[in-house]
Amino acid sequence: MLILLVLFILFPAVIYFFVSSTIKAIIVSYCLSVILFILIKKSNNKEVVLLDTTVINDDRIIDFINSNVYQQFLLPRFVIREIDAKLEKVKDKHLEENLEKIKQNSKVKVLYRNYYKIKSSEFKMIKLAKALNAKIITLNFNLNKMSVMQGIKVVDLNDMYERLKPTILPGHKITIFLVKEGRDKNQAIGFLDDGTTVVAENGKNFVGKRVNLKITSMLHSSDNKMLFGKIPNEDILEGKL
Repeated sequence: MLILLVLFILFPAVIYFFVSSTIKAIIVSYCLSVILFILIKKSNNKEVVLLDTTVINDDRIIDFINSNVYQQFLLPRFVIREIDAKLEKVKDKHLEENLEKIKQNSKVKVLYRNYYKIKSSEFKMIKLAKALNAKIITLNFNLNKMSVMQGIKVVDLNDMYERLKPTILPGHKITIFLVKEGRDKNQAIGFLDDGTTVVAENGKNFVGKRVNLKITSMLHSSDNKMLFGKIPNEDILEGKL
């Protein structure tokens, strides 16, 4: 409201009384006001992301904030109070340190707006997201579903990292350390960082070595994913670790 007052009333008045008392001057001043208003709106039109309580204790949120995906993060004061209440009951050094890192991050701004009549932090978050036209980043399944029903965009941290995880398909080559022999003859087993089991069909003699493996097939189960591959004869193996 103040911006509109300055641009469309005070600015044209200053031009008229102190620069040129003509209709042309007024038209030019209004044109400049419109241009300035558009530029101000664009500069303020950043995507705002609200940090929910559930993501504060997740180490990935620090990397996410430091990435260039979003430029502005808001940490509501009622989220901080909820975490402080948890820390009073149960001492959690990791949660405490994460909260402090987030509060000190230059991309994060603590928002002191509160809705005292609303008891649920989930409903507070939804109301705040609506008021600011903001997205919510969360690990809370219920908040996710309620927000979507209200037309609020949600960033699920687990879902996002799952989608960004590189897909390994048959034909791809990976480098992996073989830690033990496999169940079948001439097999060796290794593991990816995400826990995926990798079976080297001709790897028994290379247990304890890092090898280049060409993926030949993959198997999905309800609780795990397994990759199968072979060590190409032309690949040079590293020495025993």
